[in-house]
Amino acid sequence: MLPIIEASAVSFRYPDGHLALQDVSFHLHAGEKVALLGANGAGKSTLLLALNGILRAEGRIRVCGMELNDHNLPLIRARVGVIFQNPDD
Repeated sequence: MLPIIEASAVSFRYPDGHLALQDVSFHLHAGEKVALLGANGAGKSTLLLALNGILRAEGRIRVCGMELNDHNLPLIRARVGVIFQNPDD
């Protein structure tokens, strides 16, 4: 069974130089339940935004078997949503 989300060596650095993600790798299969925990500034939101292509991270991300790239971005965003804590966001 293929993972529904697969991340390999994902890294992201903000323009100010802050390294938010460094070599994050994991896979998630259908039916699994996970929690993403960490202190403020740990990179939780950055990771979720990278998984949806809102932030362009280095490394490899696959969603539902599709490589996250410009060609597949609309298809991936149709399947993956991000709900912000603040509804005004």
